[in-house]
Amino acid sequence: MRFFFYGTLLDGGYNAVAAWLHGRMQLIGPASVAGVLEAVPDPEGWYPALLDGDGQVHGRLYETAADFGAEDLARLDAYEDYDPLQSESSLYLRQTLTVTLGSAGMGTGTGSGDSACQAQAYRFNRPLPAGARPIPHGDFVRWLAEEGLAPFGG
Repeated sequence: MRFFFYGTLLDGGYNAVAAWLHGRMQLIGPASVAGVLEAVPDPEGWYPALLDGDGQVHGRLYETAADFGAEDLARLDAYEDYDPLQSESSLYLRQTLTVTLGSAGMGTGTGSGDSACQAQAYRFNRPLPAGARPIPHGDFVRWLAEEGLAPFGG
């Protein structure tokens, strides 16, 4: 199973869940998806919200380990506040998106030789809260560095 991450679950770990997760996945490389990115404030730091839109959101593509199972997926869904049995009330929805591998962003890649594949990603499922800020270039890690802000759980 493949996953596209663009925020607090990127390798390099901002939190314990990210550290655990990357022991269960292998990095394929930099990637992007269609959409727009917003930064959401929280008392524990900022987190990103992937929304539909005409822009490009930058992140990384990962492949799960062969023994990645239902318990692993449930732990990941719980972190993202996604309940497949009550998706309408979930903070994020886990969806299959078209991911472009090898695109510019995340500080690497040139955009040449890009290829597309399908991967799971978490898309924001609620109205944006007060204080949310757009990330025009679609790169959460870069935005945090530019703004001097801490990520959720960081």
